[in-house]
Amino acid sequence: MQPSGDMVACTHQPSSKVDMATPHACAALVDVFPDLLRARRALVGALSTPAVATLAVVHQRGSMRISEVAEHLSLDLSTVSRQVAHLRQKGFLDSSPDPDDGRSQRLTVSAEGTGELRRTRRDLVDKLVERLSDWPDQEVGDLTRLLDRLATTATATATGGGCARTGPAATSPDTTTHTREKQLQGNA
Repeated sequence: MQPSGDMVACTHQPSSKVDMATPHACAALVDVFPDLLRARRALVGALSTPAVATLAVVHQRGSMRISEVAEHLSLDLSTVSRQVAHLRQKGFLDSSPDPDDGRSQRLTVSAEGTGELRRTRRDLVDKLVERLSDWPDQEVGDLTRLLDRLATTATATATGGGCARTGPAATSPDTTTHTREKQLQGNA
C-alpha cells in the first residue's frame, strides 16, 4: 500500500498473492481481444475507427503534432497522416504552424469536429444502451472500471512505467480529459 491508500501493481515484483493474474486467465482475456475489436468497429460506424480515435485523441489532449497523435495511438505515422488528411478535408481538424518548430503543424479539433464527436458519442451511447439493455448499470460500471484499469496498466507497462496504480487515484480522470468528455456528452 502506498501512503495515499492506493495499491501499486508491478509486473516485475514477485508476489505470493494467490489471486494475481495467471497465464490461464490472461490467455482467456487475449482470446476476447478480437471480439472486442469487432464490437468496437460495429459500434463506431459513421467514421472509420482510426479516424474516430484520431479525432478523439486530439480533442482529449488538445493541440498536438501528427507524430504525437501516432505515438499516443500506437499507430504508424503514415496511417495517422492519412486519417488527419481525411479529417482536415471534412473540416473536422484544423492545423496551424507549430510555434516551437515551424516545419511541423499543430492539430486542433474544429467546431465541426467537436459536433461530429458529439454525434458519434451519442450514437455509440444509444447503440450500447440498446445492446446492453439487459445489463444492470452496476455491471456496465464494473466493465468500464476494469477496461480503464486494463488500458492504464497496459499503457503504463508498455511505456516503461512497469507499475500501474490501482485504487482511487487510478480511477480519477485527468481533469482536462474529464472536462473535454463532459463537453462532448451534451445530451448523451
